[in-house]
Amino acid sequence: TESCTFDPKRNLILSMNAGSREKGAKEDGYVSLINPDGSVHTAKWIGASRDGLTLINPLGSALHDGVLYTVDSGFVRSFDLETGSPLRSIEIPGSGFLNGIAIADDGTAYVSDTRPGERVYKVTPDGDVSSFAEGAPLTSPNGVAMDNDSNIVVVNMGSTDVLTYNPAGEIVRTEQAAESGSDGVVVLPDGTKYVSSVRYGSVSKLVMGEKTEVIA
Repeated sequence: TESCTFDPKRNLILSMNAGSREKGAKEDGYVSLINPDGSVHTAKWIGASRDGLTLINPLGSALHDGVLYTVDSGFVRSFDLETGSPLRSIEIPGSGFLNGIAIADDGTAYVSDTRPGERVYKVTPDGDVSSFAEGAPLTSPNGVAMDNDSNIVVVNMGSTDVLTYNPAGEIVRTEQAAESGSDGVVVLPDGTKYVSSVRYGSVSKLVMGEKTEVIA
């Protein structure tokens, strides 16, 4: 399981399950539904049937306006949140390892490219793809989230930087996680950020104006 996202309407956790990454492996990515108590609701919700489905290694995920979005092997793919039916697959040409994704209120997707491009792409609802941010201080960007001011928050694998970009692509805030290797990031309604380090196995809590705290 590479990422999880919560569906408050159904009170279920959507789990993106990457398929086998061995050479010559068949396309076998899928999505599970998990109850909040950790029990399995539906082991294979998307992926029980491969009919009309292309889903190889789904990684980052996000929900918006009745749609599930995930990044998968060079594409942003979307699915109907009620039925699980495939909607669109938008290719991001020249991308390396697409990883995290966040969706703005207008349906624009922001997607991190962890390697080797060190870039964040912007994908409009019409399917137009452009480079949103690239180069330093991005260093192996991974998790992406929207904050409560419609800004884009990006965390780095290669540094402790937690970068907040405005929609014009300008950095408006730089904060620090407790450790590098940042993977996931969530922003709460009060602005508190939680950042997970996959490299060191920790979770940082970031509150503006306070010292970053390791809570787990």
